[in-house]
Amino acid sequence: MKITIIGAGKVGLEITRRLVDEGHDLVVIDREEAKIARIEEELDVLAFRGNGASALTLKNCGVAESDLVVAVTNSDEINMIACLIARRLGVPRTIARVRDPDYTGDFRISKEELGIDLVINPEFAAALEISRLLTVSLPVYTEPFANGKVQMAEINIEEGHHEFVNKRLQELQIPKACLIVGISRQGKMIVPGGHDKIQTGDTLYLLAHLDSVNKVCARIKKKRQRMHSVMILGGGRIGFYLAERLSRRGMEVKIIEQNEQKCRELAERLPPVLILKGDGTDVDLLKREGVGETDGFVAVTGIDEENLLIALLAKQLGAKRVIAKVSRPSYAPLVERLGVDAAISPRLITISEILRFIRGGRLLSLSLLLNGQAEVVELIIPANSRVVGRSLEKLGLPKGVIVGAILRDRKIIIPQGKDVIQENDRLVVFAVGQTIRAIEALFDVGGKDFEPEPGFTHIGSGAAL
Repeated sequence: MKITIIGAGKVGLEITRRLVDEGHDLVVIDREEAKIARIEEELDVLAFRGNGASALTLKNCGVAESDLVVAVTNSDEINMIACLIARRLGVPRTIARVRDPDYTGDFRISKEELGIDLVINPEFAAALEISRLLTVSLPVYTEPFANGKVQMAEINIEEGHHEFVNKRLQELQIPKACLIVGISRQGKMIVPGGHDKIQTGDTLYLLAHLDSVNKVCARIKKKRQRMHSVMILGGGRIGFYLAERLSRRGMEVKIIEQNEQKCRELAERLPPVLILKGDGTDVDLLKREGVGETDGFVAVTGIDEENLLIALLAKQLGAKRVIAKVSRPSYAPLVERLGVDAAISPRLITISEILRFIRGGRLLSLSLLLNGQAEVVELIIPANSRVVGRSLEKLGLPKGVIVGAILRDRKIIIPQGKDVIQENDRLVVFAVGQTIRAIEALFDVGGKDFEPEPGFTHIGSGAAL
């Protein structure tokens, strides 16, 4: 497929890297010469310097021949205009990153007017994920698959968890409807075998039914923490979206923000929320505002280092659950070592949604773990797939690929080697070191490169554009 990426920033560069690995024909457009030079040096793509919102630029770069345009510049307006022009040039599908809350208000701009098939608001999507993590009905962090029938739980193993520490996987007394598909250890993802031992500080990735996750949590004495109060450090877009959502659920929400103008705007737009002007790195301020008694603390400033350190400080002061926004992949190993409960990356959320849309067809969902070290893919097996009628043990799956769950006739199967794949089975596949295209090839899941639902799709936003 020929794809044009408009915007060679962090998101654009990462999307380009992944799509090049999958064999797509890419064109990249950006205004900055330095970004274009970097793209040309690192990747085998066509790169042009120019304004992505200029019809002349798009024509000269041959965008009209593209199957898809992805506009991810730092300007919402440029992204929307670029998609509008691309559609008028005959490009069949477009994706735009739109982040400003003012564009997700009460008014609507139809698909016909802008010609956008997928709109992504990374900050709102991040706020949704943080809200889910804070209010999850289970005592550990989970990711739903198979219409919520399967949960992938992240379980942190601490010193007191004697039923797990120094035990081999095959020795664990866990429900049969559970499968440990991955272990994160010191920032690296491991696909374990039965003889692998669990160590203190490991994070287990467990695929299971809801009730099975609860049984495992009961063994390690993990109990659900109900959220009544949340303190948010940072009054940017994520802070705004998150506070709005949590306050609607009846929670007591505080935002700490240094910028006076932002504080005034937040106070006007979020009457139920207490807005505090101050330095969130001030320990005395945090103590005065009761960080030790708060149920949740969320650090979403624009500085990764500040988010991690203040989240850790809040944890040490007594906050029950702490979450930090982290954008840099190199910081992923620090999250576990520091003791932060969860890290959220708007960039990874954006990339996941774009990749899922591009692959489309029988790829139902895609989650990236540990800043992309591992992927969890949900897909449907077509009738003509060569894996139909074959048992898992005879598929010859490469190292790093595990079929964690099968949804068949509304029933969940946590499979073993002798289980046979049938047509229209819905598989949840955990993979380390494999591209989406390679995973699809393994299971003969082909079809169209993308096949979105009819009509205008809008991911991660309060309202459709």
